[in-house]
Amino acid sequence: MYRRLYSVAALALLAGLSGNARAFDPAAGDFAKTNPNHVRVLEYNVEDYFVTNSSVTSNQLRRVFQAINPDVVVMEEMQLNVTTAQIKTTLEGYFPGTTWTVFRGATDGFDRNVIATRHTLTMTITDTNPPSDTDIGLRGATSGLVTTPQGSFYLIGAHWKCCTSGASDHQKRQKAADGIINWMRDARTPGGNINLPANTPMMVVGDFNVGQDDNDDLAPYHPIRTILQGDIFDEASYGADSPPDWDGSSATDAVPYDHTSGNPRTWPSDDTPNSRLDRFVYTDSVISATNRFILSTRTMSADALAAAGLLATDTSSGPDHMPCVVDFAFTPETSTVGELLINEFSYDDPGADDRSFVEFINTGTRALNLEAPVAYRFLRTSGSAPTTIPGAQNETTAYSLRGVIPPGGLFVLYDAAGESAAIAATVQANLPPLQRQNSSSFFLYNGPANGITLVRNDRNAAGEDIYTNIDSYLYADDTPGSDNYLRTNSGNNLLIAYGAAQSTTIAVATNSESIARNVGDFTANSFANWTIPQSSTPGQPNGTLPTPTPTATPTPSPSPSPSASPSPTNSPTPSPSPSASPTPSPTFTPSPTATPSLSPTATPNAQQGFIVY
Repeated sequence: MYRRLYSVAALALLAGLSGNARAFDPAAGDFAKTNPNHVRVLEYNVEDYFVTNSSVTSNQLRRVFQAINPDVVVMEEMQLNVTTAQIKTTLEGYFPGTTWTVFRGATDGFDRNVIATRHTLTMTITDTNPPSDTDIGLRGATSGLVTTPQGSFYLIGAHWKCCTSGASDHQKRQKAADGIINWMRDARTPGGNINLPANTPMMVVGDFNVGQDDNDDLAPYHPIRTILQGDIFDEASYGADSPPDWDGSSATDAVPYDHTSGNPRTWPSDDTPNSRLDRFVYTDSVISATNRFILSTRTMSADALAAAGLLATDTSSGPDHMPCVVDFAFTPETSTVGELLINEFSYDDPGADDRSFVEFINTGTRALNLEAPVAYRFLRTSGSAPTTIPGAQNETTAYSLRGVIPPGGLFVLYDAAGESAAIAATVQANLPPLQRQNSSSFFLYNGPANGITLVRNDRNAAGEDIYTNIDSYLYADDTPGSDNYLRTNSGNNLLIAYGAAQSTTIAVATNSESIARNVGDFTANSFANWTIPQSSTPGQPNGTLPTPTPTATPTPSPSPSPSASPSPTNSPTPSPSPSASPTPSPTFTPSPTATPSLSPTATPNAQQGFIVY
């Protein structure tokens, strides 16, 4: 897989603010819950190894389970003849002094799903009604109510039809999703087949088998959209669309990931995983995901393995999926998924270019994995962007971004041995490995009129890249007032127009300069509140919000037109009035008088690229 963990210290900082903090550093081999009251759920496709293979069960699976120390386990591909008593005895052998309750699901003639827990398990079923699985001998939806001292939640264990051999496989996965969404609606609605107390958390956990390489499914089927948004395909059988959360909103994808590499994909386990088949989907209005991780002993250091009591082959020589873990708290999810934006870039300096970089910022209050559930790519034009719409694609070198950014944190794309050589040490000192990406092919054209673009990549079932524009800019514009264009190499041939708001004529003129958005401004596709140029700060916060001068008297009236006063090398100065400054993300409320910290213990750390407003 790839490299090391993202900003673990940033997670520790957040845990410290909430109290009951313990170490949680999977990359260092510490998997302890940050709060003992959180409920840890392990999802693991055990590929017929559990109990059936006594050597694997007694050795690597024992070590893996003990390192994770779950409260609830959902397993797929449990060999059909393995008994409830055998599963219970094995788990109680792993954890002496504990008592486990085990429920086996339906069988497809080979395997079945299993839910096991240290807590109470009631309301168990093997499939929904109407059924999510009507083929003879398939696996249904293994479900039950888990009751812990902290609260109860309804758990649906899923193992959808594998592979992409034909339309019938896609249709079966869609049918499974439709059935589960209808069942969750039934659970929220008095009467019917199942009744849950209002606001009982629900989660769908398992091996979803949704395409390969994290692709969408074959049109017209869309099971992931269904399970997240409640968009039922077969409404005649399963009723109208029904967003699955209690507040009428979509469910949330928890996205566990390997804290050594950042990789959120879970299969195959004996190589770099390339498919995110295993998922955790939950109702975030009533329950929240705290810690999350994929355990991969292949990527852990020797010290981390020793600390966790694991061997390097423990997750690669047995089951072909990775074990996936999420800790849950019985509180609403208060963090928000922010958009990734371009935050700063430098493309030229005197002499040989050796200070080029692009910096991105996570504008939300939840950690952002750059590969899932949204995959981001950085694009550039292949030279000067034309002022007429190009008939052919003029994009060159799409960079797939890989890493994990903490809330408010930064991520830098650079080339340590090439165009970024003079700043590489600074970037590496400022950011941990999962907040930087060293790419040997990275460079930015010097101009004139070159465009850069951040896109969301939604691949289709055929593996084609389907781009959506997020944030785009044109620099060293030699035709002010004209739109310039980028036509991408994606399957949808996305056309991006760089308009006046996204364009600047200014070129970086010294070794120490860059183009950077002002702190607190999260307006996409607009240079209106950027400093052009500013002192280059790769991997560190940009310039602070402007403050009123001592003689200024803030009033509700707007400042003079930006075009009337700033020099060509400066961005417009926002009015000191809060109403005149750009509106930031709802999770950030900077003002001219705000101090950039939550408390003395939450001071931003430049080593993390962590920013708190």
